[in-house]
Amino acid sequence: MSKVIELDVRELPVPEPIAAALSALVHLKEGEIIHFWHRMKPDMLMPRLNDYYFEIKEEDEVHLYICKKDDEASIATIKAMMEN
Repeated sequence: MSKVIELDVRELPVPEPIAAALSALVHLKEGEIIHFWHRMKPDMLMPRLNDYYFEIKEEDEVHLYICKKDDEASIATIKAMMEN
């Protein structure tokens, strides 16, 4: 089971949400998933996710789940989370 790192940036002012996400990405390890929770889609972050696997769910708020691209267990966990 992958460890989910909660990164709730809904209340942070610009540019702190993107800075927090970039910092978390630097420290991301295999077996970990970042759950980035924001008020809006982080358009400035999206181009930086090319080297990662991610899924995004947009409802009233945005939930972005990120893991290493070759982390099959974490990818499976994210896919299961997205089904619920």
